[in-house]
Amino acid sequence: MSPIDWVIVVAYAVIVLGIGLSASRKQKNTDEYFRGSKQLPWWAIGISIIATSFSAASLLGGPGEGYTHGFLYLQLQIGDLLGFSLVILLFLPFFIRLNLTTAYEYLERRFDAKTRSLGSLCFILFVVARLGALLYGASIVVATVTAMPLSLAIIVVGLASVIYTVTGGITAVVWTDFLQFVMIFVGLIAGLWAASISVPGGLGALWMAAGEGGKLQVIDLSWDPASVRALPTALFAYGILAFAVAGTNQQSVQRYVSCSDVPSGRKAILLGWFTGFIGVGVTLLLGVFLYGFYSLNVGALPEGVVGDQILPHFIVNQVPPVAAGLLVAAIFAAAMSSIDSALHSLATCIVVDFYQRYSKVNRTDAHYLKAAKAWIIVCGILGILSAFYVASTKESLLEFLVEYTALFLGPLLGLFLMGILIPRINATGAFFGVLLAAALLAIDSQLQFLQFPGIWRSAISAPLAVILGYGISLLGKPPLPSSIKELTFWQ
Repeated sequence: MSPIDWVIVVAYAVIVLGIGLSASRKQKNTDEYFRGSKQLPWWAIGISIIATSFSAASLLGGPGEGYTHGFLYLQLQIGDLLGFSLVILLFLPFFIRLNLTTAYEYLERRFDAKTRSLGSLCFILFVVARLGALLYGASIVVATVTAMPLSLAIIVVGLASVIYTVTGGITAVVWTDFLQFVMIFVGLIAGLWAASISVPGGLGALWMAAGEGGKLQVIDLSWDPASVRALPTALFAYGILAFAVAGTNQQSVQRYVSCSDVPSGRKAILLGWFTGFIGVGVTLLLGVFLYGFYSLNVGALPEGVVGDQILPHFIVNQVPPVAAGLLVAAIFAAAMSSIDSALHSLATCIVVDFYQRYSKVNRTDAHYLKAAKAWIIVCGILGILSAFYVASTKESLLEFLVEYTALFLGPLLGLFLMGILIPRINATGAFFGVLLAAALLAIDSQLQFLQFPGIWRSAISAPLAVILGYGISLLGKPPLPSSIKELTFWQ
């Protein structure tokens, strides 16, 4: 990269850290640290909702997907809309009206403490399993496009994310997410511009070449349960998965409960979906244009460069100064917007759902605030160490854990549906229904006695957990009226 590119990247990093330090001056208690005292504007929260799921892998995978399959991946945004709409209808009123800090507090009010702990533990395991992969994936991209040693890239990305997350809390996370998503769009536009000026005829020539390569199809109505690029699978299988992630994931829920009221939360969610739709569309468009560029410049793309490697190769070899710096800053932004959210939500659940919930000593709010910051540092260090392990072995540190914690996404959705939709289900049925559903899926993943694609796992396991939970509940007493009143959809 040229000196001006480095200036852009460093200036961006300084601004992000400055936001964290500025927000830290306003953090006086855990409510401000975890929820921003519910004073954050809904539009900033909306952008943050999508930014937290827009990782470096998304920024690289989108162009790679567009290069290979065109715009078909855009169909998943219809599934996202279904998932977010169900969250607005079923979950959002409870999350905000009950004045929750974590999603799993609802589970204790509706069922009991062990069910709350189970739900929170499922989330913690899932995010811990993902954190090392997020950090490693972001660092290897930064190392590739900057020629920085991978070990140094891991430390830089990890420490930068930890510093502004621990100093500023959810306020810093939301505002830096907003800035990072703006930076992502600026970088994508710079990439589109770089591709257009590199061929005679500009964007029109790239679009025509992509059309000749069959990359402009948007909808595929065929029935292919194994492919997310077929509309029925994108709508139903992915839609339920999106419902599970958006409705039971503390990274998303923490943003909902930071809204001042239900209408603000509703607007934030819809803005998040719309912004995500535009973001995914632009990343796919960049990939489509890269296909056009390399089809018009035969031999410019080495045979071994495929998928996620295409955009970094384009940046290193084709993008002029300034545009390259903007793209690298965008990749850095995408990386940190997912890592900071993971760190903050982990600390929130550990402190609120376990440390504070089971503490035998009456501690001050200032103590829990310090504990949350300490846990962010601990989780950040673990993430950095796991990223180093992945880098040294070339294997995923937590591949096994990821596989089996992913089994809980569907049952965890089932757990919330049991509480909100079916008053007859009691704490015992809910707890063991989830465990049994997860166990059956784990066994099936090894024995393969049920043949269904992995994308359908949540769509199958969520209703399975509900059925099992209801059946077990019928063997016991109905829930007490106090555990149902104003805690179900029907009351």
